Amino acid sequence: MSFLKTLRCDLEKTTMNLGFFGAVILTCILCFTASAYTDTATDKTYSVLEAFFSIDKELLRTNYSFSNVTLFSKALSGYITMFLPIIAAFPFMVSFCAERNSGLMRFTITRAGKIKYCASKFAASFLSGGLATLLGVMLYGIIIWIVFPDFSGYNVPQEQLMWVLPHGTGMTVIRTMLAAFLYGAVTTIPAFFISSFCKNPYLITCIPFLFVYIWDTALSKIAAKGLENMDYGIYDKIGPFFPYGLADIVNWTEWDFRITATILFNCVYFLMGFVGFFIIMNHRTDKGV
Repeated sequence: MSFLKTLRCDLEKTTMNLGFFGAVILTCILCFTASAYTDTATDKTYSVLEAFFSIDKELLRTNYSFSNVTLFSKALSGYITMFLPIIAAFPFMVSFCAERNSGLMRFTITRAGKIKYCASKFAASFLSGGLATLLGVMLYGIIIWIVFPDFSGYNVPQEQLMWVLPHGTGMTVIRTMLAAFLYGAVTTIPAFFISSFCKNPYLITCIPFLFVYIWDTALSKIAAKGLENMDYGIYDKIGPFFPYGLADIVNWTEWDFRITATILFNCVYFLMGFVGFFIIMNHRTDKGV
């Protein structure tokens, strides 16, 4: 069986299950937790969902912070950053655990070969995670475009336009969608690796959540300590090593060492996930369990 045929079968398994559709819906819901507006008088921050129900309609029509494209660009800034390691793993976890528990894995490996099997599972895991996140963000965008005013309806001075939408409306949408796909793809790697030695779907989804949370918190504390010591370039130094650094490069306008470092780090990260999965799977006495 060719690699492309194996990959097509694995993608069908990971996208045609309740886990995939659940991931899309949950991603869409969590996008509404993004911060939309901060009231300077009360210092209260409103999420996108709160803004729709609580903010005065006149303010919605006059403040460009509530424009559909502005809110769409903030899709990945709410609680989604915390829970995405769980959500993005749903599609792969559901299909892979079902295949392993049914014993079908043994026959699939026999037909495809060990290397093709592991490579196909790896590609299917990050493609399905990225696609589920992308579709969830797109669904959020469709709702936002219907509910909130269009950016063209606001009277934004030309000198502010470069700060509000530096890439323009079309490129802002494309960059946000690309970031969403990369977000979802990167966050599947821990769950993919853990699935090589664990068959419990709850552990496969929850352990990556803890891992990414500790990883992100540790780097954030290092950054905060650096700022306390007046090291204002600390984010340039550690930025490439954040869990979602690969998704952030879509917002950079100039190629510099941060982009190179981010890409190299994530290549090593992806490679370690695949090699770890392959080694553990091939050290099993019975490859079908």
